[in-house]
Amino acid sequence: MQPNRNWPIHLFYTAVIIVISLLLGVTLGLLGQPGGRSSAAAAAPISVRGLEGLQTAFSAIAQNAAPTVVNIHTEQTIERRDPMDEIYREYFGRPSPFTYRERLTSLGSGVILRPDGYILTNVHVVAGAEQIKVRLSDGKSYAAVPVGVSPGNDLAIIKIEAGKALPAARLGDAEATKVGSWAIALGSPFGLTETLTVGVISAKGRVLAGQGGEYRDLLQTDAAINPGNSGGPLLNLQGEVIGINQAIFSPARVGNIGIGFALPINARTRKLIEQMVAGKARLG
Repeated sequence: MQPNRNWPIHLFYTAVIIVISLLLGVTLGLLGQPGGRSSAAAAAPISVRGLEGLQTAFSAIAQNAAPTVVNIHTEQTIERRDPMDEIYREYFGRPSPFTYRERLTSLGSGVILRPDGYILTNVHVVAGAEQIKVRLSDGKSYAAVPVGVSPGNDLAIIKIEAGKALPAARLGDAEATKVGSWAIALGSPFGLTETLTVGVISAKGRVLAGQGGEYRDLLQTDAAINPGNSGGPLLNLQGEVIGINQAIFSPARVGNIGIGFALPINARTRKLIEQMVAGKARLG
């Protein structure tokens, strides 16, 4: 048998094929990594046009609706009994003669209803206040007076005399909103004015027990609502007021945990607002 004189050539081609196969495998592996470029990724780039449109809508709401939202500061004096009052009653048969007065302040929000200074807020924001001061988005403050209240609905109308036409909010219809609809809250949480937070309508028709009674048909949202947001508007994506922020669910009193409630703006509420503006509403 004669030896195969071509074996060096076969060996060379075999080595070349092995090297090419290894290089191809490494290349395909790199293309599959997150940083690699693949033909599929190149053929289907991610579009952000829709997200940019949503961002534009939020920015427009902040620009247009913020001037209609006000910060409300109230002051009142309360009389507190002596901590030893119970002992006086037990041993002397009469209340303690010692009392002291305490000055309380609170912060809330409101939304301008009409250019002539009518403002919608919560009853619990202004209840019992001896002084009500309203600060507008331009930083100017005005004394306000109560016009109409509906304790059973936790809605109140106050009025300021600004001496100029004010930007007024547009009222929407909460009935047209659906669970999952965008919800934008504006107000002064912890006194931080013109704060905008975004979420969705988490549920509708909620019932909540409060100091004024039982509130029904509330909107529930995960848009951040905190102390100071009360009385401020809950808006839809068109910048219309669909609710008045009222309360949050926070068992440990740690602030917002993603469960907030707003009084809905609907046909019934609109009628109630008209009555309050006229100073006639004191409905349960």
